[in-house]
Amino acid sequence: MKSETLQITAIAYGGDGVGRCADGRVCFVKGTLAGEVVKVAVTEEKKRFCRGVVQEIVVPSKERIEPACPLYGSCPGCAYMHCAYAEELKWKERQLADFLLRSKLADEDALLPAVPSPEELFYRNKLTLHKSADSEEYGYYGSDNTTVLVVEKCLLAKKEINSVLHNCSGEKALFRFTEKDGAVQVEPASSAVLTETIPQAGDFSVAADGFFQVNIPVAAELIKLAASEIETRELLELYCGVGVFSISLAEKIADLHCIGIELNKKAIEFAKVNAVSHQVADRCRFYAGDAGKMLKKFRPKGKFTLLIDPPRSGVEKSTLQKITALKAEKIIYISCAADTLTRDLKELTASGYRIKSSRVLDMFPRTAHFETFTALEREP
Repeated sequence: MKSETLQITAIAYGGDGVGRCADGRVCFVKGTLAGEVVKVAVTEEKKRFCRGVVQEIVVPSKERIEPACPLYGSCPGCAYMHCAYAEELKWKERQLADFLLRSKLADEDALLPAVPSPEELFYRNKLTLHKSADSEEYGYYGSDNTTVLVVEKCLLAKKEINSVLHNCSGEKALFRFTEKDGAVQVEPASSAVLTETIPQAGDFSVAADGFFQVNIPVAAELIKLAASEIETRELLELYCGVGVFSISLAEKIADLHCIGIELNKKAIEFAKVNAVSHQVADRCRFYAGDAGKMLKKFRPKGKFTLLIDPPRSGVEKSTLQKITALKAEKIIYISCAADTLTRDLKELTASGYRIKSSRVLDMFPRTAHFETFTALEREP
């Protein structure tokens, strides 16, 4: 196996350090930091780039810290466990900037400072472990997506979840934590209902096996940012889940009327329940169906803001085309994947929108992922 000594000059989206081999090719190396000199074994070679694993850190970065997790290096989840948190946040901020600036989608002054997570560890309110095929033990899948790495404690999960991990059962063990319900294992096809509490937004009912943001304080920051961008009296929300954004915004803005659309019928039923409990059911209407197919039927009549928070795969191209035809005054795009965000922003900016602002919110500290909040305005 060939060895190379490299200087790491950056951290790429995904968390790998970036250096150059003697032949000029870019080399991606996990577990390295900008400014380090490292000796690596090249494990994968392509025409324009290669990948390597660290054999020796010749010159360490001053931002390097001792990884707190014993599974670091074998568990693929934490890309930044060896990195001081401020440095991690800086590179996540730069990664979003690289996507938007290189694609000429935004000016530098539109890129706002990142919002850190209040907690670097023990923040996740949801955790899924898999049963090992070789034993009765549970853990995460390794890099090969087959081997189960036994997990007795996860430093990302809430401490309350860690306290009940020894009670795993079933082939896949899903754990949830809420302030009102405590830490529970959710059985498959469970009909249980949990109550999630968001600071300054209140309680929301959600299916125990349903989607909810995993870092509640950062979710609260998303709501605040969305409220600061609403200037119209009508809001159309796609991928609305259990209605958190529409309901919270309707509470904050007294004359705001909201329409929420979500494919998951169960989530829509909870959205309707949540609207009633928050006393905004007269101004928040929710409908189950495919976002692209429902747009024409439920387009607001006046000037409106569009809020979208799609899955990691982003917005389908056909739906994006229908979105641009609506000519919303403003679009708020919340994304957990900067690559698909960039792809979709190219379509939106080409159709007459400009990026007013974009920023990172670190929903997932120590991992390679982060949330983004982007506000777009329609050009006159």
